[in-house]
Amino acid sequence: MSLPTQTPDPTTLFSARGLVVAITGGGTGIGLSIATALHRTSARAIYLLGRRESVLTAAATSLDPTLTTAIPLVCDINSLASIRSAVARVERDHGYLDVLVNNAGREGPHTKAAFEAQTVEELQKILLNGFVDDGPSRAGEEEKEEEEEEEAFKETLFTNAATVVSVSASFLHLLDAGNRRRGWQGGRVADNAVRPRTLPAEGSGVDEGDLRTSQIISVASIAAFNRYSVGGLAYGASKAAATHLGKMLATLLVPWGVRCNVVAPGVYPSAMTAAYPQSFPVSQIPAGRQGTPDEIAAAVLYLVGKGGAYVNGAVQLTDEGETRNSKDGSAVSRVPSDCGPF
Repeated sequence: MSLPTQTPDPTTLFSARGLVVAITGGGTGIGLSIATALHRTSARAIYLLGRRESVLTAAATSLDPTLTTAIPLVCDINSLASIRSAVARVERDHGYLDVLVNNAGREGPHTKAAFEAQTVEELQKILLNGFVDDGPSRAGEEEKEEEEEEEAFKETLFTNAATVVSVSASFLHLLDAGNRRRGWQGGRVADNAVRPRTLPAEGSGVDEGDLRTSQIISVASIAAFNRYSVGGLAYGASKAAATHLGKMLATLLVPWGVRCNVVAPGVYPSAMTAAYPQSFPVSQIPAGRQGTPDEIAAAVLYLVGKGGAYVNGAVQLTDEGETRNSKDGSAVSRVPSDCGPF
């Protein structure tokens, strides 16, 4: 196979033109920012997955009032049956998927106060927030609600990390079909073998010089890299797990021709940063501001465009250097100096 020699075209290097994409947590925040960028660069279809139908419909309508290229799709990523239903819809509509974005997540139980604890008992109480008491007395609606709250630690790990595997695995056959549509041999190839490719089918909209393969992008967080995390122990651990799972999947799926990359955002406008503005001071960010929707979208546009075709197993930090810098040391004065403020 000869490599293309034409002059690079920026309009295709950073473009989602013709792609079929599914984004979990696509109705708000970072997920919607990503969806907006992909839609504006002519993605063929963007499926916005989430639990709240009204939110998804509003988001999709803001992109495409006809709901033809932006499609709301109710899906609870904590339910395998719900994931399979979403996969079936994409398969019915298109029969393949080019890009899966694992973006959905949740907050964890807050343990920031542990750094201020003055007694062992106080520290214990804070750290045990989010765990279930297995003792007796679990009857009654009020106590059931309490139990749901106490399950938060486990649920955070499951939602933010385990679903990276369950959602990715469920879409794999559609990602494989996306490779076949591009002319790549589907299925597994022998270790260290070059994946054969024929010319893309006529009418597929894929040109011979487009060397992209199907891709999974997981949205993690800089909390994955810091020992001081505003989001709490469960949140930081879950994002570290999601990051490493993304790298492990990149290696695991090499023989199958599916790339996996991770984007780790810093502080961007979201429900969590809006709810706890005092926990995300811009004084801790070298630029003195939060990231913008365009800046997180640009990182994903690079990965999905032709410019990112050679990227696999990467973790892209987009935090303006916050992970390793601090203008104001007050937030990290009691933690190791190599930690960021998260």
